[in-house]
Amino acid sequence: MVAFTHGQQSTPENQWLQCQGIAAMSTLDIDWSLVARLVVVAAHPDDESLGAAGLLKRAAGHGASIEILVATWGEKSHPGSPTHSARDLTRLRSGELRTALAILVAGAHHRVLGLPDGEVQAHAQALEAEIAAAAGGNGTTLIVAPWSADGHTDHDAAGAAAARAAQATRSMFLEYPIWMWHWASPGNGGRQAQGQVPWPALRRLELDATEQAAKAAAVASHTSQVCALSPAPGDEAVLSAEMLSHFGRSFETFIDVLGQFTPMGPAGAGWLQQQFDAVHTNGAEPWNPGAWYEQRKRGLLVAGLPQAQFQSGLELGCSTGALTEALAPRCEQLVGIDASSQAVETARRRTRGLGGVTCLHGTLPQEWPPGLFDLFVLSESGYYFSEAGLAELVDRMVASSLLDARVTACHWRHPIAGWPLQGGDVHRLLRADRRLALTGSYAENDFLLDFFCIKEPA
Repeated sequence: MVAFTHGQQSTPENQWLQCQGIAAMSTLDIDWSLVARLVVVAAHPDDESLGAAGLLKRAAGHGASIEILVATWGEKSHPGSPTHSARDLTRLRSGELRTALAILVAGAHHRVLGLPDGEVQAHAQALEAEIAAAAGGNGTTLIVAPWSADGHTDHDAAGAAAARAAQATRSMFLEYPIWMWHWASPGNGGRQAQGQVPWPALRRLELDATEQAAKAAAVASHTSQVCALSPAPGDEAVLSAEMLSHFGRSFETFIDVLGQFTPMGPAGAGWLQQQFDAVHTNGAEPWNPGAWYEQRKRGLLVAGLPQAQFQSGLELGCSTGALTEALAPRCEQLVGIDASSQAVETARRRTRGLGGVTCLHGTLPQEWPPGLFDLFVLSESGYYFSEAGLAELVDRMVASSLLDARVTACHWRHPIAGWPLQGGDVHRLLRADRRLALTGSYAENDFLLDFFCIKEPA
């Protein structure tokens, strides 16, 4: 859980707007002919305006059926107020929500479920059922919800419940970050869900002037949150001017956690490179390879290799080369490949003095390197593939394998934000692949480590 307070200094908006990650974000391209229904989930009244006002306005313009589900009344927004009780705040926020929605989507159906503010997790199953019922099950619904790693307990719970409902109903799914802009910084980005910006999964929805004006008016309608209730201590505005500045942009940001709106083909490969370059710029090493956790994990992976020496190894997603450096003594020849040109430059510098090491820039599985290999290493990179993409990766390994070739996979076990697969999914799919035979495994709370051999054709 990310620890932050409403009153702490918010990350300056100019830092976000000037960072490479924002510049590299791909545009959210929704084919509205495929979206018959939009369900927007909010943890509290005002989330829908901050996170998805422009999207709501856009959907209304395309004639989509719209339902807004708000989990709580947000009655605990001012727990220390000397002038307003929880009942007062419920009444205020109810009126503010109606005003905001009248601006954005007049006549759209909305419901406030009345779950206890701050306790959405305890009622997550009920919320999931409500979202699923609103979505239906014909696959033409787009569910949009708070980001499940936003750092606010209610946002996290609402996002996770919506994700489960989307899976159950075969719905399209997007998340929107709110508090991330407050506690995170442009330099954050990585595999872990908590405390990281999921840069590669971020999409920007460009808003026209009408949508921007509607969003500004809707946000301003939530006066109990954007203005002080009174001059008394405990009645301060929940949303500071600095925090609000993140929502005055000409675009909204969504997280394509399932990769349903990810660019495909050659253009998609270029987009992927931009996303990974954004977190590796100027030699940055976002995975912190010097941390003891990373050192120990690399040591266990290398120690677990079943042979003292391999003829030719291929590291699939070498990043900045920390593992490449550790693998080099065990391989006569070693190729590392990564989608980020910035990361590859760092890997080349790190391995410059090592014989037999080549670091290539390329997007897998399309830009598969030439040659035959008897060791394939997939460490902390399987998340980035869909199930079909991972199967194609195995296709490529099998097709370019030497006799008695080995595959090693190592992945984080905790939730991953913004990618099609979780670490456990990667290992489950590899273990289920009939072309691979599991020869050894190691598991602990933080990561899984599996060793396979590639079966010879019958």
